[in-house]
Amino acid sequence: MIVITGKFKGRKLESIKSEQTRPTLARVKESIFCVIDNEISGKVCLDLFAGSGAYGIECLSRGAKFVYFCDQNLECEKVIKRNLKNELDDCKIIVSDYVDALYIIKEKLDLVFLDPPYDSSFGEKALYLLAKENKLNNGATIVFEHNNKKDLQTLPKGCIISKTKNYGDVVVEFIKFEVGYGR
Repeated sequence: MIVITGKFKGRKLESIKSEQTRPTLARVKESIFCVIDNEISGKVCLDLFAGSGAYGIECLSRGAKFVYFCDQNLECEKVIKRNLKNELDDCKIIVSDYVDALYIIKEKLDLVFLDPPYDSSFGEKALYLLAKENKLNNGATIVFEHNNKKDLQTLPKGCIISKTKNYGDVVVEFIKFEVGYGR
């Protein structure tokens, strides 16, 4: 895994050596950032279920204002710090489950990456919590990676799927949050 572009371009990222985490395929990551490239600079981002921090580090590399990394695995915190080379001025690493992390974060978010364990309902629950607790700025984007067995039938008020990309067994939903949508 490497950083695609920006100030950290070409930086090799260490991945987590665990059966609970699965690194995003390079082609999937590159495709995601092609879609959201104009939505990063100067924005506040959240890499929820961060693992190695690849999504958040890519955002920092592309000029994000601030990035929150969250994972409950202590090893993830160590790996994220190593991947950032301890450049921690524009980010915060939260070692916590996703529910507590969303309550710890006080500012509104512009871009959120949800890459939960595929066999869980954590992603859907996090999406609902983000909307319900008013954690998203108007126009925010949520990038939700899941397997092709999951079907997002219902979304919280304010959320609409703007684009879906399929990569074999992996599906990425680009969800927009618009205040007043669906009310």
